[in-house]
Amino acid sequence: MEIRLVQVGMHLEGCLSLKEKRQRLSGLKTRLGQMPQFAICESDHADLPQSAEWSILVLAANNATMSQHLNQLEQMFTESLDALITHFEQLTL
Repeated sequence: MEIRLVQVGMHLEGCLSLKEKRQRLSGLKTRLGQMPQFAICESDHADLPQSAEWSILVLAANNATMSQHLNQLEQMFTESLDALITHFEQLTL
């Protein structure tokens, strides 16, 4: 069993309220939450409208599958996120 923690920092340019922030991020968060290989939570900057940090736990049966999951995760962030990614860090657990 492979387990990784991925921390993703985001900057939401022009976001003026926490409501707008939730709206801009909710689609991706919902899609990730429906996938069994990912567990996601907002881990920092919950009270700042232009910043967000998510921690995502990624689970896989082996290293090859983990690589696929991590590539899928990165692709989802780059293709469907209305924010600038400030950091994308992986930690092996």
